[in-house]
Amino acid sequence: MEPKNQLLEIEQRWQQKWEQDKQFESNPPENYKKSDPKKKFFVTFPYPYMNGRLHLGHLFTVSKTEFAAGWHQMNGYETLFPFAFHVTGQPICGAAKKLQAELQKYGCPPVVPEVEEVDEAPKEVVKVEKELNLGTFKGKKTKAVAKSSDKLQYDILLDMGVQAEDIPKFVDPYQWVKFFPSLCKEDMKKFGARVDWRRSFITCDANPVYDAFVR
Repeated sequence: MEPKNQLLEIEQRWQQKWEQDKQFESNPPENYKKSDPKKKFFVTFPYPYMNGRLHLGHLFTVSKTEFAAGWHQMNGYETLFPFAFHVTGQPICGAAKKLQAELQKYGCPPVVPEVEEVDEAPKEVVKVEKELNLGTFKGKKTKAVAKSSDKLQYDILLDMGVQAEDIPKFVDPYQWVKFFPSLCKEDMKKFGARVDWRRSFITCDANPVYDAFVR
């Protein structure tokens, strides 16, 4: 077995054992007393927004939280690390509306029409040409190139691993709420995060208890 595959196999074996043993689940004592000598540690992480998958920046930050939870647990603390997913707000609704507009305008999959080429010269070049009484510089550029940074929402979803046949479902904001938290949970498990997943939730009206708390 190659060293890389061997390391992955060891990692997966231990992650499965942690889950079977419920290693990261934290429960209050049956007969709680304030004088209970067992030390406690609670840590949490700012809810990541679920308009996509977790990225390296999320994991860089959560690694500090995860390390703190692990250190305290291994030193005898009753440790609790919950994790939640933020889905309230405009970005998801905005992305859903953008996708809907794209599909209505360009079809599914979207076919963006070609844009005619236009002659365009940098302002600095035009200024020098006028000063020196030179001929006009012609540079070919399309309007489509100028807007190339405005990536289609359809393509963004493809890049995040959504199957092409499922993308039309994402015109409904609640599809984002259903889809991305489960992927992020799996990524966090692969990361080995010491999270008590019984204490996980989302933050919109699909979760009436937390929604009432916010209101």
